[in-house]
Order: sequence, then structure tokens, then C-alpha cells
Amino acid sequence: MFNKVYLVGVGLITGSLAKDLKCRKLAGTVVGIGRDSQRLSKAQALGIIDEYELLQESDVSDAELVVLGVPVGKSADSFSLLKPSLKPDTLFTDVGSTKSNVIRAAESIFVEFPSKFVPGHPIAGSEKSGFEHAQEHLFHGRKVILTPTCKTDAEAVRRIRSMWQAVGASVDEMSAEQHDKILAATSHLPHVLAYTLVNDLGGRLDAASIFSYSAGGFDDFTRIASSNPAMWADICEANREEILGSITAFKNRLSELRLAIDSRDKDAITRFFQQAKRIRDMKPAGSD
Repeated sequence: MFNKVYLVGVGLITGSLAKDLKCRKLAGTVVGIGRDSQRLSKAQALGIIDEYELLQESDVSDAELVVLGVPVGKSADSFSLLKPSLKPDTLFTDVGSTKSNVIRAAESIFVEFPSKFVPGHPIAGSEKSGFEHAQEHLFHGRKVILTPTCKTDAEAVRRIRSMWQAVGASVDEMSAEQHDKILAATSHLPHVLAYTLVNDLGGRLDAASIFSYSAGGFDDFTRIASSNPAMWADICEANREEILGSITAFKNRLSELRLAIDSRDKDAITRFFQQAKRIRDMKPAGSD
């Protein structure tokens, strides 16, 4: 599919993509680009990438595909460093968790919005970060959302769609605004809640006892609080308005439940829980 693929930022997602592309013989040479030569050398030693370059000295002029996998707050800096060698006909995508800010960053750096740039977001991963945790088949059965703009070339969208489908993902398209609104509710808010709950319990005088008796439900819910804090701070900044809206909506629902508990309205509490169970049970199988 591609003779030479450049990964700008070699982490869990891009590293897993590299593994899939290589094991399926969809990529010839995979080049990692980053700021830390020691980290890049380790990724090469693990066989995730074949070659590497430092971002400040990178040359992607011979790339058939460039995949941007840096923290979303660093998108503009990366675009700026790639711009001199990125050819107009080079296929280009990203894997960021927010999309509107990435598109704005591209618009601010490139005189002409790159028609071959297909913004994307694979809904996959874990609380672990780094290429050390990269794995084959990470995207199998997972969704990838593409958010092309009106300036994105249709053939470029088709090729990026085909790439993700080739590694087992199902691909949807929507606007960047819709993506950011949905992900604020389904991903960004849960992370904010998990971090908040752990901080609340961890700040109590009996925190040691609380955590020593935590069960599976607590562990399942708070697992994502082990995610990369810097990355999630970036996401909160990038998708600020949508996340604030989701927090407000959640606070309103929590206040509704608090009132029912405070007034000992068992029927209202039961209806609240029944509604949630009914909605959760309707969630399509395999979409967890």
C-alpha cells in the first residue's frame, strides 16, 4: 500500500499502526520522527520503526504517507517543522483525540490547506502510553472517525479509509465539530470524572483504607485515571468548551440524583437507575 511511511511521534497508537502495517505488508519502510533520539532508537530496536529522524531535522519529501501522532497541543509546531519538506501530493493524516483545533493549526501554518490532509481519530488505546505498549490488532473491530474538511481531496479520504479498514477498523465520517462534541461526552468527560474521583478519595484522611477495600467496579471506573496527565491536560485545553458543556450537563444529572437521595425518594432513585440500565443495555454489542 505504501513504500515509505513517516510517523511523527512514535507512541501507542502510531506504534500499533506501524505494527499492523508491517505485519500485513502494507508498508515497506516505516520511519519514526521525534525529539528524543534515545526513545527513537529504542523503538527501532523493538522493530516498531525501521529508521528514525529528529523532528527538527526531518525530511519527509520521499514519504507516501505521513501520520501525525503528537499531543494535540503540539500540532502547530509539528506542522511548521514538516511544512518545508511536505509535498502537496503526500497523503497526510493524524490520530489526535480532538479535531477542530488540529484543523485550525493546519490552517494557521499552511498557506493553502493541504488537500491531502485527512484529519482522523482511531477510537482505540488504553490508559498506558508509549510505543512500549504498542500491539498488533489494536484497531480490529474498533471505530476510526475521519473529519475531512471541504478542502480535503476525496481520493485522499478514500485511501486513508482503506488503510484503516485494512488493519481491521470500521470507519465513519463526520464534521470536526460533531466529533469534538461526541468525544467530549464519551471520552473526555469520563477521564475528567475518573481523575476527579481518585483525587477526592486520595485526599481523604482514610484514603489508605478506602483504596485497600476498593473492588472491581472502582478499578474498572478509575483505570483511565492512570492515563498520561500531560496528554489529557492538552485535550482539556483543545476541547475546552465542549468539555465544560459536558461537565455542566453531568452536574445537573448528579444534582437530580442527589436530590432524590436527600429526600429519600426511593422511587425516583429506582427510576433514575432503571433509565440508565435501559440505555446502557441498548448499547450495541461489541462497542465497548
